[in-house]
Amino acid sequence: MKIATIMPLMFLLLSGTTQTIAQETPTQDEVARRLQGRMDELRTQMNEIQGELDALHGVNNLAEAVKDLKPVPQSLQTGAIERTMPPLPSAVQLTPEQQRMAVGKETAAYESFAEESEPVPRLYNAPLEATMPGFFVLPGTQTMMRINGLIKTDVMFDPRPAGLADSFIPSTIPIPQTTSTNNFNASIRESRFSADFRIPVSNIGMARTFIQFDFFGGNGATTPRLRHFYAQLHNVLVGQTNTVFMDPDAWPDIIEFQGPTSGLLARIPQVRYTFPLGKGFSAAVSVEQPSTDVSFSVNGSSAVPITPAPDGGLRVRYEGDRGHLYFSSILRELAVHMPVTGQQQSVLGWGLNLSSTWRVVGRDTLNYQVAYGNGIAKYTGDGFGLGLDAQPKSDVDLTLKALPTFAPWVSYQHNWTRSVRSSATFGLLQIQNTAFQPGTTYHKSTYSSANVIWNAYGSLSFGAEFMYGWVEQKNQEKANAPRLQFSGRYTFVKLHPNE
Repeated sequence: MKIATIMPLMFLLLSGTTQTIAQETPTQDEVARRLQGRMDELRTQMNEIQGELDALHGVNNLAEAVKDLKPVPQSLQTGAIERTMPPLPSAVQLTPEQQRMAVGKETAAYESFAEESEPVPRLYNAPLEATMPGFFVLPGTQTMMRINGLIKTDVMFDPRPAGLADSFIPSTIPIPQTTSTNNFNASIRESRFSADFRIPVSNIGMARTFIQFDFFGGNGATTPRLRHFYAQLHNVLVGQTNTVFMDPDAWPDIIEFQGPTSGLLARIPQVRYTFPLGKGFSAAVSVEQPSTDVSFSVNGSSAVPITPAPDGGLRVRYEGDRGHLYFSSILRELAVHMPVTGQQQSVLGWGLNLSSTWRVVGRDTLNYQVAYGNGIAKYTGDGFGLGLDAQPKSDVDLTLKALPTFAPWVSYQHNWTRSVRSSATFGLLQIQNTAFQPGTTYHKSTYSSANVIWNAYGSLSFGAEFMYGWVEQKNQEKANAPRLQFSGRYTFVKLHPNE
């Protein structure tokens, strides 16, 4: 066949094929409609499956409750793991005013070697730091969790006997003063372990469970000891934590474990309710486990302490731009079965406390506590366990008297650089004795310390501290002792990532 004939035939064949393909190829709009239809079918199937899962678990609003949660980003920061939490579900998010009333900027920024602020129960269960460093979401749940703690080694040197080996408590300095004997001690008992759980509860708020141990077990052993174990739903708390009478956010930046001789320090089983007052103010009331710290005897027969009523605590807190103010009170019934007669006697105990952490110049901070009351010795570092809440008035008048107690301390923190800081602290505890008490009874003591702390790398810090204690008995016999301490501390989570 000639080429002239073949070419027209091929042209006609190709033209027909092209028209057929063009007719069979769908347009872009048709493809989009088909894909959208398939997506709608898949979405319907997913909703049906989600409904079946919700019905199985008894949760109808799970998808709504977790819709705001996103994967938790993770970053490494100079020796410490830092995590930043995603936004909480809208049902439990705090307003800026609520967050500020619960935890002010300066309260969150204040850093101390003991980190006493981490366990503090707060209004609305607000986190100490809004980014919630160290928290992660447990897979398959809404529960956020942080495992934290610190590993601490204390190395102590006493030029002469200073009482307890691993806690500096001036009331334990021996009187009369014994012959000077050097004493060296090392301890890891202040190391801690904690777990913090937070669960958003729709239309109610945030639930928190916190547990913390250290290793100050009995008889000087390195065994676990429970410090905190409580649960708080929104503003209602049950469990064991710091008494309302104490302000842990004001605790000085010291290396030594015990702290000022007059420091209020007690962790007590309790029921507590916290509520806002507005304009930076909040309040809390508590019903706490009672404990009558009374010890005396008459004609060889000992008094038996009893607890006929719970202790009641009240505090008012103000969060300001430069720090916080804390005013608290405690009301107690101190009672004993009297020696010989066995009759019950009771007396009213009460206490008032004003404390604060306040930024004064630059980044420098002033911490203080001024406490006074009758029958509050058991809350103080030096007075605890000495039976000095109450005593009979005299040998001829065995009427029980709650002993007046004055307990102030002050501390100043100065930041030399971003990683080096120092604090100087002074405390005084004085208890008014009765004529009944023997001359060897504790009367008063002072505590002084100065330190330098270096944040070496991430969560690793080192510190050196010099302490000096002085104690006096009712008969005016005195003793004093210095101590030098070096400490290294590593925390699991760096709670102040900007420091």
